[in-house]
Amino acid sequence: MLPLNVTLSYYKRRDIQEEIIKAAKNREIAVRFDDKFGSRPDVLNNPNDILELAKQKATSFHASEELWSNPLQLNPNMKKNEMDSLRIGWDLVLDIDCPMWELSRLITWLVIESLKEHNIKAISVKFSGNKGFHVGIPFESFPIKINKIPTKELFPYAPQKITLYLLDYISSNHIKIENEKIIFGKKNTILLKDIIEATKKSMDELTTRYCSRCNEVIKKEREKRTEFLCKKCGSVIVANEPYMKCIKCNIFMEKFESGICNCGSNDYSRKFNTLSVLNIDTILISSRHLYRIPYSLHEKSGLVSLPLDQDDVLRFKKDSTKPENVKISEFKFLDRENVVKGEASRLIVQAFDFNPRVDEIDFEEKKKFEILEDAVPEELFPPCIKLGLAGLKDGRKRFVFVLINFLVSAGWDYDSIEKRLKEWNKKNPELLREVNLLGQLRYHKQQKKKILPPNCNNSAYYLDIGICKPDNLCNKIKNPVIYVVRKSKHLEKDDWGKKNTDKKDKKAISPSNKKQL
Repeated sequence: MLPLNVTLSYYKRRDIQEEIIKAAKNREIAVRFDDKFGSRPDVLNNPNDILELAKQKATSFHASEELWSNPLQLNPNMKKNEMDSLRIGWDLVLDIDCPMWELSRLITWLVIESLKEHNIKAISVKFSGNKGFHVGIPFESFPIKINKIPTKELFPYAPQKITLYLLDYISSNHIKIENEKIIFGKKNTILLKDIIEATKKSMDELTTRYCSRCNEVIKKEREKRTEFLCKKCGSVIVANEPYMKCIKCNIFMEKFESGICNCGSNDYSRKFNTLSVLNIDTILISSRHLYRIPYSLHEKSGLVSLPLDQDDVLRFKKDSTKPENVKISEFKFLDRENVVKGEASRLIVQAFDFNPRVDEIDFEEKKKFEILEDAVPEELFPPCIKLGLAGLKDGRKRFVFVLINFLVSAGWDYDSIEKRLKEWNKKNPELLREVNLLGQLRYHKQQKKKILPPNCNNSAYYLDIGICKPDNLCNKIKNPVIYVVRKSKHLEKDDWGKKNTDKKDKKAISPSNKKQL
């Protein structure tokens, strides 16, 4: 518990009061009194409010990531559309908090470097006050709309997607495992045993195994095993024996050593799972989510949540954040003065492209659809599928999702789909990794479900990646699969008409008709 004389001495400073008020603008505020929060919603409008609350034993101040036109109108019973109308934006605040201080510093540094690689300049960072950091990007950095939806309405979904994408990005591009060391960037290392000791997590929890042959994730429960196959009846037996006879056919079965991966390989490499060492608050972002406001004290550590230079994270020392040592930093957290509007467009698009899942897609038609039995030739494909198959610069992962569901619904078998996916990938300016290209196909096989691709009115999957170029038939259908169904039926009618015409012609020149003539 923070002593009252410490909080009063600190919060009575006018410069501290003014900085907290600046950071509280358009935000819902929650005041903490040691281990309890005061009533919500609340706001801070006047510097004198800070000292008055401190006299009432307030210890810290927390603000919403969302920006509101009138925070005092918020209430827990509001519907989504009511909150959307009240929300004027949201800031991205990434909470990097690890059980190991050095891990927090390194991951924060890599997050900042990754944001720079996405051409973002409006990056700010502050010490959280205890074991980690907050990295912020102001709302103005993002585009006004994503997939025709106002970006302000995409909270908390968009921040969650961005967080998961960035964590995977740094694990894939900036963290390596070599022997017993984890290398962050090019030369910063931590011994794996030290991370295991600090986090109390196993090797399989801290790392993910990937097959060296196909780059697929290997589930920890799958291990090498011996299988026996009967060539006559096709039965399979798993047994740790030198040989086996088929009980049904009474013949010796063929022996196979299956690998730890589905492809049969026993070779694998490991990738560090960044998410495994982070506090759950990093991704557990919900509506009205709060973060510790800049210059607020922290109850456990007694330190100040201080903004700092993004280039000083690895050199940062906590001593500078003791209340008696704190000076107003020249660096601002979520500084809006020099923001380049829309500069984070690439980041949010990449995040939405990252590992799209079926359950995140809003399908207009939920009813079952009669799948075509015979493979539809590409000549009958709708314009969007043809354009996508010509190669794409952006939205490739989204198109893979569309294409797989389309081809399955259009009667294609999985072997043909895999071959066509590989052919298509060669036409892209930048090739997709095989794990992204074929991972969704394998997932589709395992699910054993056949569903339609997203409907034509889902702009995220057609218009936004530049493949929506409708012809006359497109205006009459709601889904790409319905397009090929209509085309197929039209051709069947044409064939039926030709067959009937041929029959009439043959009948006209039959011997009996000749006699009549």
